[in-house]
Amino acid sequence: MRIELIYSPGCTRYKKLLNRLELVIAEERLPLPIEVVEENSAEETPFIRIDGEDVESSEVLSCLEKMRAVVTDKWTSITAGGVTTDTTI
Repeated sequence: MRIELIYSPGCTRYKKLLNRLELVIAEERLPLPIEVVEENSAEETPFIRIDGEDVESSEVLSCLEKMRAVVTDKWTSITAGGVTTDTTI
Protein backbone atom coordinates (compact mmCIF):
# COMPACT_ATOMS: atom_id res chain seq x y z
CA MET A 1 0.00 0.00 0.00
CA ARG A 2 1.43 3.35 -1.02
CA ILE A 3 0.53 6.52 0.88
CA GLU A 4 1.56 9.88 -0.50
CA LEU A 5 1.07 13.26 1.10
CA ILE A 6 0.92 15.78 -1.74
CA TYR A 7 1.55 19.48 -1.24
CA SER A 8 2.40 22.46 -3.41
CA PRO A 9 5.49 24.65 -3.01
CA GLY A 10 5.05 27.16 -0.21
CA CYS A 11 2.33 25.15 1.55
CA THR A 12 2.99 24.87 5.27
CA ARG A 13 -0.27 23.12 6.23
CA TYR A 14 1.07 19.75 5.09
CA LYS A 15 3.12 19.37 8.29
CA LYS A 16 -0.02 19.18 10.44
CA LEU A 17 -1.54 16.62 8.07
CA LEU A 18 1.70 14.61 8.08
CA ASN A 19 1.68 14.52 11.90
CA ARG A 20 -1.92 13.26 11.94
CA LEU A 21 -1.23 10.63 9.33
CA GLU A 22 1.88 9.42 11.16
CA LEU A 23 -0.14 9.22 14.39
CA VAL A 24 -2.87 7.11 12.76
CA ILE A 25 -0.35 4.73 11.20
CA ALA A 26 1.61 4.40 14.46
CA GLU A 27 -1.47 3.84 16.62
CA GLU A 28 -2.77 1.19 14.23
CA ARG A 29 0.72 -0.36 14.06
CA LEU A 30 0.69 -0.49 10.28
CA PRO A 31 3.98 -1.04 8.44
CA LEU A 32 3.37 1.85 6.05
CA PRO A 33 5.79 4.59 5.05
CA ILE A 34 4.48 7.98 4.00
CA GLU A 35 5.95 9.51 0.89
CA VAL A 36 5.91 13.32 1.06
CA VAL A 37 5.68 14.74 -2.46
CA GLU A 38 5.98 18.36 -3.55
CA GLU A 39 3.90 18.76 -6.70
CA ASN A 40 3.79 22.01 -8.69
CA SER A 41 0.55 21.02 -10.40
CA ALA A 42 -1.33 20.37 -7.16
CA GLU A 43 -4.03 23.04 -6.84
CA GLU A 44 -5.74 22.09 -3.57
CA THR A 45 -3.10 21.07 -1.08
CA PRO A 46 -2.31 19.30 1.02
CA PHE A 47 -4.06 16.03 0.25
CA ILE A 48 -3.47 12.32 0.58
CA ARG A 49 -3.15 9.83 -2.25
CA ILE A 50 -3.52 6.14 -1.42
CA ASP A 51 -2.49 3.67 -4.11
CA GLY A 52 -2.89 6.35 -6.76
CA GLU A 53 -6.35 7.49 -5.63
CA ASP A 54 -6.75 11.00 -4.22
CA VAL A 55 -8.43 11.31 -0.84
CA GLU A 56 -9.98 14.72 -1.26
CA SER A 57 -12.59 14.89 1.46
CA SER A 58 -11.86 17.75 3.82
CA GLU A 59 -13.53 15.73 6.59
CA VAL A 60 -10.96 12.94 6.20
CA LEU A 61 -8.11 15.42 6.26
CA SER A 62 -9.37 17.31 9.32
CA CYS A 63 -10.86 14.49 11.42
CA LEU A 64 -8.48 11.96 12.91
CA GLU A 65 -11.10 9.21 13.20
CA LYS A 66 -12.22 9.56 9.58
CA MET A 67 -8.59 9.47 8.45
CA ARG A 68 -8.07 6.35 10.57
CA ALA A 69 -11.11 4.71 8.95
CA VAL A 70 -9.89 5.42 5.41
CA VAL A 71 -6.37 4.12 6.07
CA THR A 72 -7.38 1.01 8.02
CA ASP A 73 -10.22 0.11 5.61
CA LYS A 74 -7.82 0.28 2.67
CA TRP A 75 -5.19 -1.74 4.56
CA THR A 76 -7.77 -4.37 5.53
CA SER A 77 -9.09 -4.68 1.98
CA ILE A 78 -5.58 -5.22 0.65
CA THR A 79 -4.33 -7.63 3.29
CA ALA A 80 -7.51 -9.67 3.82
CA GLY A 81 -7.62 -10.83 0.22
CA GLY A 82 -4.07 -12.17 0.22
CA VAL A 83 -4.13 -14.19 3.41
CA THR A 84 -4.90 -17.88 3.13
CA THR A 85 -4.47 -20.68 5.60
CA ASP A 86 -3.82 -24.29 4.71
CA THR A 87 -5.51 -26.56 7.22
CA THR A 88 -4.48 -29.80 5.52
CA ILE A 89 -1.01 -29.88 7.09
